[in-house]
Amino acid sequence: MSIEPSVCAAGRRSPFRSVRLGVVLLAACCAAASPPAQQLSPHASRAVAVDTRGNAGGGIFAPANLLGAPRGGGLAMGSLHVHSLGIGGEVTLGFDVTLVDGPGADLLVAENPFAAGGLDVFAEAVFVEISSDGLVFARLPTRYVGPTSPAGPLGVRPIGSYAGLAGQAPVWAGSVSAPQADPRDVVEAGGDAFDFADLAAHPLVVQGRVDLRAIHWVRLIDVRSGQDLDTQGVPILDAESGSADIDALTAIHFAEDPQPNGPRVDVRVRGDGSFDLEFADQDGLADLDLATLRIALFGRPIEPAALLGALSITALASDRIVFTWPHALPPELRLHVAASVKDRAGARSGDARVR
Repeated sequence: MSIEPSVCAAGRRSPFRSVRLGVVLLAACCAAASPPAQQLSPHASRAVAVDTRGNAGGGIFAPANLLGAPRGGGLAMGSLHVHSLGIGGEVTLGFDVTLVDGPGADLLVAENPFAAGGLDVFAEAVFVEISSDGLVFARLPTRYVGPTSPAGPLGVRPIGSYAGLAGQAPVWAGSVSAPQADPRDVVEAGGDAFDFADLAAHPLVVQGRVDLRAIHWVRLIDVRSGQDLDTQGVPILDAESGSADIDALTAIHFAEDPQPNGPRVDVRVRGDGSFDLEFADQDGLADLDLATLRIALFGRPIEPAALLGALSITALASDRIVFTWPHALPPELRLHVAASVKDRAGARSGDARVR
């Protein structure tokens, strides 16, 4: 079995060492001996490579804590059932299911942020990369729009400061405050949502080296505050001590649970703070189960009617409706909007976006 450096989305040779042949063989074995779909877990089931950079920054170094369902802490506290990545550290996780690009967000990452007063959270940012073969990884596009002042050791940032990065949205699934939360629901579960469609133009996807309909591996990389840059070349600022602490990864859409003609939720937030919530269903709006409609602002679930009543309907057809907040918001106000819904057959969609 050969051990070689892996190649990340930017094409750099990573010091993170991954078991190349072993990953490929493991994927083949899993495909050959998959249990029935109803028994498959949507959560990460194995950590195939871990590098904590020598446990840099301290924390809880227990890769087994990454596996299975999230054990969130809710709004007021972060989960302690976590694995610390180590400052600049990495972990590659595998699943018993094949993740696919479906309508809306496709993956939830549960870190352990918590409220720090007002709309601030204690945030530790994480890059998210996905792979079909365990050899090459495409990084989700990122954007840092938070304050330019140092975050300090506590890493307090307004929620909505990060796009395409894990580590800012409180996790509800598995918490005492939301014991019945659906871990695959963008709003109920909390955590940070990622839509594989955001990678449609990535060179590795265009070349066919990363197949958005066949994702088997997810790699998480701790952001080094002030050193690592977002996709636009802006320094990302988060906690200046310690590293991100990961609770769980959950697949929203996977091949073993096909959901044909399911609903579609799109959240579109513009730079001035105005936003759209679009709900669509190929079988018609009457197929949406309105009892499952969920909305969250700034990581906090709210009563949907309270928000929708303040929005304007800007598009309406038999199969789609668009609600719009048309007003600009103060430039210093970050925004984090999430929405989700199921249809009457239980197929799901959800989305979460920042300003």
